[in-house]
Amino acid sequence: MESWQVRHYRGTLGETKGILAVERSTFRECPYRPRELRARLRLPQQQVLVAEAEGRIVGFVAGLHTHGLAGPRLEADLLAVEPGWQGQGLATALLTALRRVPGGAALLRGVVRVENEASERAFARAGFRPSPMTCDLLVYRIEGLVPRPLPAWGGEVARLAGLEEAEQLAALAPEALPPGEWLWAASQAPGLALLVARAGGAVAGAAELVEVHTLLYSGLWLESLVVRPGYRRAAAALAAAAVEEAKARRLDEVGCLVPGDDRFLREALMGEGFRRLDPYRIWTAP
Repeated sequence: MESWQVRHYRGTLGETKGILAVERSTFRECPYRPRELRARLRLPQQQVLVAEAEGRIVGFVAGLHTHGLAGPRLEADLLAVEPGWQGQGLATALLTALRRVPGGAALLRGVVRVENEASERAFARAGFRPSPMTCDLLVYRIEGLVPRPLPAWGGEVARLAGLEEAEQLAALAPEALPPGEWLWAASQAPGLALLVARAGGAVAGAAELVEVHTLLYSGLWLESLVVRPGYRRAAAALAAAAVEEAKARRLDEVGCLVPGDDRFLREALMGEGFRRLDPYRIWTAP
């Protein structure tokens, strides 16, 4: 019989302090005080499970409900186990329990740094499968709220305007985007924004942004970016517009997972001030 149990976070200040203690014994990146963190963990987007042993919290997984163009998803956003309890199956148990959480998500996703072999083993044992290709994490940290002009490219960037424009966008990249009716409906969902690059009355590209509030930051995830052939500068304008959107919402950062072979997107983001961090692999489970 295991000497620990996995259960749902109950929202108490004591539990929150326990989660914070585990985070500080592992990542040491959480900028929030206990009461601030508790308010954050009580948000509807959050799905937190804890591992308890000897009357205290020794591990946790912070799940995050998101809704993008691919539909609802449950993110295994942050997984941590106190050093003294690592290697005993807690991480696998936490991820397995997260997979059993009801809520309508069609897919679970976790992102693991390539060198983190312990986390990769835990995800594999919990039934997640790795992506064949690694991704680079690119991040833009917001250091000031003063707006800056978008790079000139011959057009403008604004929110998706309506169904007709959504249908134009869907036709731009039918292999990557859902039909126009779905695009327009999805763009009305809380936390999702579709920025559209327009030139000469036609859609030249778009960026999909999902707002998140994690244990470590509040930000926008740049989930997808597409541009029409011949409008490469529109990608830079969309990346810059994503940063301005984050500023307007007073968020901390914008992040994007760029597939290892997508040199175009990587260069567009880095040209607008995004920093390239570590390589990661995406793990998914139904």
